[in-house]
Amino acid sequence: MKKSSFLIQSILAAFLLAFTQVGLSQDLSSVWNQYAQYKEPALNSRFFKHSDIVPLIQKHAQSTLFRHKILGNSVQGRSIHHLAVGRGKTKILLWSQMHGDETTATRSLFDLFNFFTAKNDENTALRKFLLDKLELHFVPMVNPDGAEMYKRRNTLDIDINRDARMQVTPEGTILMDIAKELQPEFGFNLHDQSTLYSAGATRNTATISFLAPAYNYEKSMNEVRKKATQVIVLMNNALQRQIPGKVAKYDDAHDPRCFGDTFQGMDISTILIESGGFPGDPEKEHIRKLNFYSLLSAFEAIARQSYLKEDYNRYADIPENGRSLYDVLIRNVTVTKAGNTFTTNLGINRSQIKSADYRSISYQGNIDELGDVDFAFGYDEADAKDLIYTPALVKVMTKNEWEGLKPADELKLIKEGYLFVKWLDEKSLVGPVSNRLLNLTNSDTNNSQAAGLNQTAHFLLTKNNKPVYAVINGFLVNLEQPAMALPNTYGY
Repeated sequence: MKKSSFLIQSILAAFLLAFTQVGLSQDLSSVWNQYAQYKEPALNSRFFKHSDIVPLIQKHAQSTLFRHKILGNSVQGRSIHHLAVGRGKTKILLWSQMHGDETTATRSLFDLFNFFTAKNDENTALRKFLLDKLELHFVPMVNPDGAEMYKRRNTLDIDINRDARMQVTPEGTILMDIAKELQPEFGFNLHDQSTLYSAGATRNTATISFLAPAYNYEKSMNEVRKKATQVIVLMNNALQRQIPGKVAKYDDAHDPRCFGDTFQGMDISTILIESGGFPGDPEKEHIRKLNFYSLLSAFEAIARQSYLKEDYNRYADIPENGRSLYDVLIRNVTVTKAGNTFTTNLGINRSQIKSADYRSISYQGNIDELGDVDFAFGYDEADAKDLIYTPALVKVMTKNEWEGLKPADELKLIKEGYLFVKWLDEKSLVGPVSNRLLNLTNSDTNNSQAAGLNQTAHFLLTKNNKPVYAVINGFLVNLEQPAMALPNTYGY
């Protein structure tokens, strides 16, 4: 064979190899576009419990693909499950819901289970490739007792993710035992964080935040931790296509109590993923999809070892989590307080109140900041220049009249200066009020006086005594827009 012919064939072979690799990577675009067929419909809310996932685990355990084992039980006796899939040489361990109220990634794991059991779709080649190269191990709910009451800690009131050293909790001991047994090459520690984190000092939400935990106080970078940062760099590259500017990294101060830090020191390249906030996604359904997508991108990179080509120094370029966000930010509003009239800014956040059955939440908005808010932003913002902070009035009516109000009727009353209704003929309800615009009260006077810290956020922004905006239970309402009921108002 002539050298020129050999050279041409070599170039073509290299091109085809590169094309094949790119083509398989391009399947991730197909996965993104076809996500709806993998999404687990039974987990259609972020408020689910152990009893909701057990039938799903049993369904996959009965398939010929997954291997299943009960690792042990929680303090209250709920089973902690392990599902494994794949026949490759590289072991990866993923665990979720160490904190019982952090459910986003758990839903994503069940979406992944559906992806691996899917048939006759466009991603068969990718799926087979991953299963041939990897052995994936999942512990989808480490803290089932916390999930039962939608709370962070377990029944003993111990933070399981701070129990790696003492191992007081059975749940933490179970996780440590499986890690020692498997000795995986990679670990993924899956969590949720506050929706108020930003990607640096910007208005961009920290929708996904990563961390390659430090295994010592000096934050040394050995080969194990370096591999974790390289995978993070690749995952960040993938996510930037979907959520540009909305990826951050978590503070890497070493904490020997934490599982991520401990596993990194056990030669498990460990990656923390935190699901934060995204505009218009209070249930974190879009973030659930982003978790699914980013985990698959990591699996493919590990299977191909393509992450090794990434410059781990680029990990430092990912902006750190900032606290630049409020649920609502009112700028340049005129406030009168203690005999002084001045222009200031109001930062408002909404706390979440759990229902009695721990299956839902309601909101209660409060003023968290009054003053200079340099480098701060809001999910919703209003420039209140030339507008005046105005306490609202109480409208007295019968219960039947209240029940007959439509959103347009409530909006009309708000434009007249009312944010509260008192029932004339019986005591008004106390607590969350669903699908309304007006609050209820049992007082004859308004419940929102001069602006103050920690005060409930019910007030008007007026110009020439005419309301332009209303802040109702921490939600910003533009009074020029059509009437839309809020997730909830409140009765006092």
